[in-house]
Amino acid sequence: MTLIAINILLDPDAATVERAQATNARLRTDYPGGFALDANHAPHITLLQRFVHTADLDEVAKAVVDVLRTEQSLHWQSKATGLYDLAYKNLALVGIVIEPTEDLIRLQQRMIDAIAPFAVEKGTGEAFAPRPDGGAISQPTVDYVNNFVGPRTGQNYHPHLTVGIGTRGFVDALKAEPFEAFSFRAVSVSLYQVGDYGVAQNKLYDLSAAADPLPSWNDGAAKRQILTFIARVTTAGSPDFLPQAERIAVFDNDGCLWPENPMPFQAAFAIDELKHRILVEPALASDPMVQAALAGDLGKLLEGDHFDGLMQILALTHTGMTTDEFRDAVEAWLASAKHPRYGRPYDELTYLPMQELLNYLRANDFKNFIVSGGGVDFMRVWVERVYGIPPEQVVGSTARTTFELRDSGPVLTKTLDYLFVNDKAGKPVGIHQFIGRRPIICCGNSDGDHAMLQYTTINNPRPSFGLIVHHTDDEREYAYDANTKSTGKLVEALREAPTRGWVVVDMKQDWNAIFRPE
Repeated sequence: MTLIAINILLDPDAATVERAQATNARLRTDYPGGFALDANHAPHITLLQRFVHTADLDEVAKAVVDVLRTEQSLHWQSKATGLYDLAYKNLALVGIVIEPTEDLIRLQQRMIDAIAPFAVEKGTGEAFAPRPDGGAISQPTVDYVNNFVGPRTGQNYHPHLTVGIGTRGFVDALKAEPFEAFSFRAVSVSLYQVGDYGVAQNKLYDLSAAADPLPSWNDGAAKRQILTFIARVTTAGSPDFLPQAERIAVFDNDGCLWPENPMPFQAAFAIDELKHRILVEPALASDPMVQAALAGDLGKLLEGDHFDGLMQILALTHTGMTTDEFRDAVEAWLASAKHPRYGRPYDELTYLPMQELLNYLRANDFKNFIVSGGGVDFMRVWVERVYGIPPEQVVGSTARTTFELRDSGPVLTKTLDYLFVNDKAGKPVGIHQFIGRRPIICCGNSDGDHAMLQYTTINNPRPSFGLIVHHTDDEREYAYDANTKSTGKLVEALREAPTRGWVVVDMKQDWNAIFRPE
C-alpha cells in the first residue's frame, strides 16, 4: 500500500507569520537556493510527523478531529524565545523556537495515541510531496519522520517554526543577534503532506474547522469564554471538574433559542386559533382583548404585570380541551403556519448558534433544560424534535390539568386554574420545584431571565456561567433591548452583566449565521 508522510501542525497567527517571513527573506538573500514561505511551504509549528497509508487518511483525520473537539488549542498562548538551527553539510535549517507548554505536550501525546492504529514505523522519500525541482528528498528529512516519535515527543518535544535555510556563517551571525521574545497563538490545526526539509507542502485537511463545535460563532471573546468554561468543568483533573450529574444547563426559549418578534410564537398560535374560534363563536368579537388580538395590537395584550390580555386569549384558546386535542392543534399549526417576515415554518427559525451550543453541551454530558415563560404544554409538543430536549426537561408556565376516565379511556383536560407563570422570579422557583438542582449554566435574553441568571451564578458553590443573547442585528433578525414591540425587554440584566461576569452575546458581531439555510 502507498505511504504518505504527514504533518499534523498548528497554523500560526498573522503576527508570527510576519516575523517568520521577515527572517525567511534574509535567509534567501544569503542562500537563494533555499525555500520561500509560500503556498508550498506554509509557516507552521509541527505537533507530529508520521508515515501512514494513504488509504487511511480520512480515518486519521477523523481521529485527530475527535481529539481537537475536547481541546482548546486555538485559545492557548505560548512564547517565541529565540532561533535554532539544524546543520546539514555547509548549510543550516533555521527555525523560531516556541516555548513548550503542558498543553502542547499533552495535545501532542493525544495525537500520537489517536493515530497509533494507522502509523507505519518506516517510510521512504516516495511518501513525501515532490520537490518543485524534481530532485530527491534529502535523507535527513526521511530520517526525521522515521525517528519523530520518542526523540522529538514528550519531554523531548521542542516546538518550532522552520523559517528557511542559510549558509553556516550567516546563520551563526543571525543567531548572535538579540532576539525579542513575542507571543504566539495558533489560528487553526491542519494536516499536510510533508515536503523536503520538513516543509508543509500539500494541505490535506483543515482539522480545526472540522473540529469546531460552534462554527456559527465568530472567533471572539464570547465564543472563547463558552469553550473555556465547558472545558474547565468537563476535563478530568481540572480543579473545576464537575461530575456528570451536576452539569445542568438552563435556557430561556423565546428570544434565546428562537425569535420573539413580531410576537412570541405561542401568541401567534393563539391568535390563529382565535381566528378559527370566532367563526363558530362570533359573540367573542365583542371582547376588547379579542379585538386587540385580531387587530395585532400586541401592546394591549402585554399590558399588566403578567400580560393580562394575552392570558385572556390563552384562556380562550388553550383551555377546555384535552391535552391530546391541544397537542394536535399545535402540530397542525406548526405544519401550516409561516413566519410573516421570513416566510418559513416557525420551527425552522431556531438560532443555529444556540443549537450548536445545545449540541456541544449534550456531547459533554450536560443535561439541558428549557426554563421559559411559555406554556409548558405548547413547548412539549415539539421540543424533542426541534432541540433534542425531551419533554420532561421543559419547565414552563402551567395551570391545573384535570383527570377524567371516559368511555374512550383516560383523558386530561386543560384549565387555567392555579396558573403559575414561569417568568422573572418564578424561574428560580420553577427550577427548584421541577429540576431540583441548581444550574451551572444559564442562557437568557431579557429581564425575564434576570432572576434565573442571578440564581445560577451568585454564590453558587460550583463553577457557574451566565450568558445573555443581545438582539443587535436588525438586518438578519431584530434589534431591541430597552425598547421592544414584543416581549424581551432587556435593561436590568444587561446593566448587571459586567459586574456579574455574564457573557453578553452581540448577535450582530458574534454570530456569522442566525438560522439554518433553507
